[in-house]
Order: sequence, then C-alpha cells, then structure tokens
Amino acid sequence: MAVTDLSECNVTMSNALTRASHALTLVEKRVIAAMVAQVDSRKGHSMHAHLAQFTKLKLHAIDYTETFDVDEKHAYEHLKKAADHLFERYIVIKQPVKKGEKITKFRWVSSVTYAEGEGFIELSFTPEVYPHLHALRREYTIYKLKNAAALRSTYSWRLYEIAQSWLALCKSGKSIKLQLCDLRLSLGVPDKYTWHDTKKRALDPAIKEISEQSGLEITYDVIKTGRSVTSLNLSIKEESQMNLI
Repeated sequence: MAVTDLSECNVTMSNALTRASHALTLVEKRVIAAMVAQVDSRKGHSMHAHLAQFTKLKLHAIDYTETFDVDEKHAYEHLKKAADHLFERYIVIKQPVKKGEKITKFRWVSSVTYAEGEGFIELSFTPEVYPHLHALRREYTIYKLKNAAALRSTYSWRLYEIAQSWLALCKSGKSIKLQLCDLRLSLGVPDKYTWHDTKKRALDPAIKEISEQSGLEITYDVIKTGRSVTSLNLSIKEESQMNLI
C-alpha cells in the first residue's frame, strides 16, 4: 500500500546524525529520507532502540515517483539501484573528546529487500541508527520532505540538512563556524578536491540550488590559516515568501 502524500511527512533526525558523514548517492539519500519520514520521531523511548532490527519500512515506486518527480520507469530503476548498495553504506560521526576526537562508524541498514515484481524497496535501520530517529526530545533537525525533494544534487541535500540543524541558532543573529575538513566530510566531497574545487563544484552550486528550491539563504566567509582556507563562518536565514515568488 502506498503512503498517503509522503512529501508532506517530516524528516526528523538527531543533530549528531544530521551533521555526520552520510556517504549516500542522491538516489540513496532520497530512499533513506523517505524511510526516515515514515518514522514517528516523538513516540517511544530510547531504551527501545534495539527493536529497530524488527522494524521494516517500505517505499513503493509510485510514492518515489510522486515525491521526487521522476517517471515510473526510472523510479523502479532507482529503487533497485538503492537496494543493491544501501547495505554497504555507513555513517561516520566525529565527536570531540579531551584527547582529540572520537570517530564512530555504523551501517545505515541491517537488511534491505527489493521486490521487483511488486515495485517496492523494504529495509530495516540498524539499532545504532534508530536512537537518532526515535523518541527525540531535544537537539534534533526537522524539515518537510517536499522541501528537499526538488534538490538534484546530494551536496545540496546534505548542505540543506546541515543548514536546517543550525537555523535556530542563526535566527538569534549568530553565525556558525565550521571546520572545512568537517564540512567536506559531511557533504561527501572527494578527498582529491582542493578548496577551489569544493567551492566551485560542491558548495556554491549547492547554495544556489537551495536558495532557488528550498527557501534557505546561506552565506559564508572564509577563515584562513596562513594561505590555506581552514574554516567557514556560515550565516543561514529563511527567505521571505515574497522573495521566493
């Protein structure tokens, strides 16, 4: 059975997961976001996170078609492609500790199934992912799926999520200082990219598309150590409805 107007559902994740490295292609990102949108983030208790392995979520090709504005033939191809690779994808969360950094890696899914004849993909999030989606009370990011569905670049979608996670703070007039290496990791920028490549191929096109499609205005100032760009000061605000029109 198809989900009723999936695009109107909210994607809700902990800030830690939102700002982590997701290592997903655009098609995989769409599938994961559509599955996350089906999780009720308010219900339950964190102690039930281990039950994630028994929770199967389903996405039909018709919902994928309607939500992401793709023709039906491509929707089937996209779901199959996602099913082929999602089991190998993992998340990287970096946390500062007294002596440097703590880096944690875990997989997105514990199982994934593609039913070719019936046109759906079904998956279970891992027990490590579930606490970042379930029983959230504070420090979480929320956005409507339709506000990101029009984005056609994984860089744009990831930057949109990261910006949403900092939006409330920026509304108070503050800017966000992000280490360039952390931002590159979160966006999934290839290691071989220089700052010039990151700016030209990932950051600036993403900012432009987000402004045009999703109503967030993102600006930044570069911070250098010597001659190298090492950090960015990001400012984020919602564009007025008049500007969007």
